[in-house]
Amino acid sequence: MENESSDSESLSTEASTSLTVNFISAISKSFSRTKWMSRNSIEVLVLCSLLIFIATTVPNIQWPFAILYFQKLKASTISISIYVSCMSVFLLVTSIFSQKIKLLMPMKHMLIVCVFVLCGASCLHGMLVYIDGPNLMVAFGILIRAVQGITATMIQVLAVAVLIVRFPNKTGRVSAVNESALGLGFSLAPFIGGLVYDKVGYLQTFVIIGGCGFLMIGPLCITSSEKLEHSEGDKEYSKIKWWDFLFISPLITCLLSTICETCVDYVMAIYVNDKFGEDATFSGLMLSCLSLSSLLFAFVLGYFCDTFNPFILGITGSLLSSLGFLGMVPPPYIGVQTSKVGLTIASVVTGLGQAMIWLHVMPSMLFVKIKCREKMIDQKLSNMVSLLYIVATSTGEIIGSFLAGALLEYCMYWQYFAVLSTLMMSTLIFGVYLYYRSKQSLTRSLDSLDSTSNDTADIGAQLEINSVEIPLPGTIEHKDKDTYS
Repeated sequence: MENESSDSESLSTEASTSLTVNFISAISKSFSRTKWMSRNSIEVLVLCSLLIFIATTVPNIQWPFAILYFQKLKASTISISIYVSCMSVFLLVTSIFSQKIKLLMPMKHMLIVCVFVLCGASCLHGMLVYIDGPNLMVAFGILIRAVQGITATMIQVLAVAVLIVRFPNKTGRVSAVNESALGLGFSLAPFIGGLVYDKVGYLQTFVIIGGCGFLMIGPLCITSSEKLEHSEGDKEYSKIKWWDFLFISPLITCLLSTICETCVDYVMAIYVNDKFGEDATFSGLMLSCLSLSSLLFAFVLGYFCDTFNPFILGITGSLLSSLGFLGMVPPPYIGVQTSKVGLTIASVVTGLGQAMIWLHVMPSMLFVKIKCREKMIDQKLSNMVSLLYIVATSTGEIIGSFLAGALLEYCMYWQYFAVLSTLMMSTLIFGVYLYYRSKQSLTRSLDSLDSTSNDTADIGAQLEINSVEIPLPGTIEHKDKDTYS
C-alpha cells in the first residue's frame, strides 16, 4: 500500500510538473517569432509583469477587511468614501503628468524609488492602529493611499509602455500580459489579505505584504538600464490626434466597467457580513474570483484580439458582466436564494466578463489607429494608450466609490446589483454600435488603400508608356524595301 501511495504521489508530481511546463511553453509560444524571443525580450517581459503585479497587489490587500474595520470604529461614511477613492484620484492625476514625472530621473531609478516608496507606505498603513480616533485614522490612511496611488501609477505606466514598444505587433498579447499581472494581483491581494488578517490582525498584515514587496528591488537593481530604455534617437513622431471618438470609445466602456467593479469591491465585505456572518477570507475569495478569469483566459483572449476585431470581445464581456451582477443577488421575485456557491459562480462569470472588457481596451484603441487610421506604433502612441487607459480606470474607481456609498444608503442589496447589471447592459448596446462603426471605418481604410495602389499602378503604367521611344517620320528603317517600291 505504501508503494502504491508513493507511486501515485510521484505520478501526480510528474503530472503537475508537466502541466506547469506546458503552461509556460504556451505563454512563450504566444510571443514567438524568432527575434522576439531573445533573452533580453524574455527578461523585460518577466520584469514588467512582476512590476505590474507588485503595483496591483501591495495597495489592494485591505479590501476584505479595511472598510468593515473602519465601520466598526464608527468612522463617518463620507470619510470612508474619501479613503476608498483617494488612491484613484492620485492615479488619475499622476497618469496625466506621468510623462513629465518620468523625466526627473532614468527609468530604472524611477522604478526602484517607486517600488521602495509603495512598499514602505504599505508598512506605514498598518501603523494606523496606534492612532486614536477613527476619523483621524482614516485621514492618515487617505494620505498613505495618495502616496500609493502616485507610485503604483508610475510603475504601471512605465511597464506597459516598455512592453508595447518592445512588442509592437502583438498588442493583444501585451494587453494579456498586463491583464494577467493585474488579474493575478487583484486575485491574490484580497484573498491573501483576508487570510492573513484573520490569522494575525491589522498591523501584521500590512507589514508582511509590504515587506514582501521590497524583494522586487533586487531584480530591478541587477537589470541593465539599456533593457528598459527604448532609444529612438532624435526621431520626430507624427502628430497623433487623441480626440477621435472611435479611438477613445473603448475607454467609455472601460470607465463604466470599472465603476461597477468598484461598487462590488465596496459592498462585498459588508454584504457577506450581513448574509453569512463576518468572514474576511470568504470576502477575499469572492473579490479574487472577480479577477481570476483575467489570469486564466488572458492569453487566449489576447490572441483573439490580435486575430479578430477586438470590439467583439467588449460586447461579449458586457453581456457576461450584466448576467453575473444580476446573479450575485437575484431579485426576490425570481425565488432564488443567495448561497455561497451561487455567489461564487456569479463572481467567476462576472470576472470573465470584466476581463474581456478590460483586455479589449488597448487592442481596440490601437486597432483604430493602426488599421482604421493607418498610423504606426511608436513611443508616443504607446504612452498615450497606456496613459488614457489608466485615466479611464482611475476615474471609474473615483466615481464608483461615491456611487457605491449612495446606492448602499438608499437601495436594498438586490436593487444595488440590479443597477450594476443595467449599467453593463447599456455598455452592451454601446459596444454593438462601436463594432459596426469600426467595421465601416476599416472598410473605408481598405478601400482607400486599394484605390491608392490602383492609382500608383496606373501612374507606373503611364510612365512606362511615356518612356517608350516613338520614332519620328523619316527615321523608320524598313527591312523589306521592295514592298514599298
